[in-house]
Amino acid sequence: MKLSVALSILAFASVASAQRIKVLGTQFQVDGKQIWISGANTPWQHWNDFGGNFDAAWWRDQFGQLRQNHVNATRVWISCNGDNPSPGIAPDGAVTAPTPKFWADLDQLFQIAKSEHVYLMLALFSFDHTKAGNRNAQAWQKMQASPSNRASFVDNYVVPLARRYAANPYFFAVDVGNEIDWHWDNQGLKQADTVDLIARVANAVHKNSHALVCQGMGTAAKYLSAKYKGNCLSDESLGSKQPGAHVDFYNIHYYDWVRPYFSSPFEQSPEEMGLVGKPAIVGEAPAHGSAGRSIEANYRDAFAKGWQGFMPWTSNGVDANGSLKDFSPASNAFYKSHPTLVDPH
Repeated sequence: MKLSVALSILAFASVASAQRIKVLGTQFQVDGKQIWISGANTPWQHWNDFGGNFDAAWWRDQFGQLRQNHVNATRVWISCNGDNPSPGIAPDGAVTAPTPKFWADLDQLFQIAKSEHVYLMLALFSFDHTKAGNRNAQAWQKMQASPSNRASFVDNYVVPLARRYAANPYFFAVDVGNEIDWHWDNQGLKQADTVDLIARVANAVHKNSHALVCQGMGTAAKYLSAKYKGNCLSDESLGSKQPGAHVDFYNIHYYDWVRPYFSSPFEQSPEEMGLVGKPAIVGEAPAHGSAGRSIEANYRDAFAKGWQGFMPWTSNGVDANGSLKDFSPASNAFYKSHPTLVDPH
């Protein structure tokens, strides 16, 4: 190899590494500088976009709007309920590889994220997959229940994904499954099986990429703290299922129903909730603000309380919780006050 080519490769690798979000203590960093996740959720344009009716122009425009409003990351559901074969699933719960179109669509999403400088958090599946009424619910329940089927989810879906996008520095994180704590909290599945799946995914992602791993909890801090039901995502808990398994940060979802039971991230710090030792973010909360509180106040107080990011639901208004139009005044005001935390490059 010529010296000039080798130096170019090293320079590219250095730049890519400098762009990656990493964890140091209870903070996120990029190139040795703190970054605060001023994020969003852009879960889907069309339900099950990837491998389905993916519209690259729409996603490019959406990510451009995010960047213009100083949103530095967003969370995307790449499989919404498992009705389509991306990934596929057999009646016995064995997971099969996603379609070529799924990969082609996801390739475009990663290209868009890189060009618009918006970090990606990917939710690999959702509690919707196992929800009663979904035509493949029983198959997805069988996936959860069987060690060999859980392994097939990792081998045929997670590992190829992690390897395929490992070089993209805007591959921020894998959110194992959207609110899959509902599997055991109201769907009757075994918590131990879900925790084992999270552990398997975490090990696969860490082994095959530089992406971070989290599990967004629909039940807020209920299962993340000794203050409530104990921390099922602790290093000890995950490591007991799969040696070395761990999540890199904690991710709670907050809606107004949460407050009477588990408090509010706009009123309590992660430490006060019992989330210690790792960064913690608010991975979902209404884009229009919460009861008695403006979205601007929620940004301000999440930051003041020590949360390391806030990702409103949603940027594109998929339901009644608001859109970018509602939260952009807050994201822009936060950037004005903390520009180097939102864009430390």
